[in-house]
Amino acid sequence: MKKLSLLLTLTLGLFIASCSSDDDSGSKNNNCVTCEIELFGTVNTTDYCDNGDGTVTVTAEGEEEVVDLEGATFHQFISAFEQLGSCN
Repeated sequence: MKKLSLLLTLTLGLFIASCSSDDDSGSKNNNCVTCEIELFGTVNTTDYCDNGDGTVTVTAEGEEEVVDLEGATFHQFISAFEQLGSCN
């Protein structure tokens, strides 16, 4: 169930981020943001760190995964999660 929640979070975030028209070409390298999103009655806390190369390191429940932003900026990626929960 934990992996399913992470997969749904990542998939939804990438889908929304790829549809965004915002541009933040000056994103900072190694910028990290923590987001809390409620899915299926459970609050999921995930850390997202901009690698500065078009990828993000996602850390959830002690597991790390590198995700390709597929052309979206880090700002667009995080903005998608801000619409679903709170990020700081």
